[in-house]
Amino acid sequence: MQYEALQAKADEVTAAFDKTSNMLKAAEKRWSEMSVLVKHITTYQQTKPAYDGLKTAKNKDTYRRAHESAIIHHEAAARALREAYPDGGKDRKLPNPAAIKTECARFTEKKDALYADYGKLKKRAKEYGIIKHNIDSILELDKKQNYRIVKMEL
Repeated sequence: MQYEALQAKADEVTAAFDKTSNMLKAAEKRWSEMSVLVKHITTYQQTKPAYDGLKTAKNKDTYRRAHESAIIHHEAAARALREAYPDGGKDRKLPNPAAIKTECARFTEKKDALYADYGKLKKRAKEYGIIKHNIDSILELDKKQNYRIVKMEL
């Protein structure tokens, strides 16, 4: 095996490792975003009756005090959903949490497969790195010995 071929293979494995690592980070980020979105949608839906009751309550202050926690959670979830969907208007429907959970499950499967590839590529990259380092050390030692021989002959 030639040194250039070893270098090319090491670079190839490192590039594949980096690509898998970046894909894994992107999948984890998207999964995290979707999980937070499901949380906000669920909170919004669960607290909507209490928030709607505020509009129809005869004594708004008393109703607000009685349902303060639910109203605060509803307003926070609504604010977060507006930030997540800035182009959506009042008539925009909320995404279906079940569909988002299905997409989360798909991303989990993808993430698990990427982790398996990541582990294999990390191991191979480390092996090639060790082999290359050892060969570099041998070649450097060989260069030093040749230099000493040439220096002694002069």
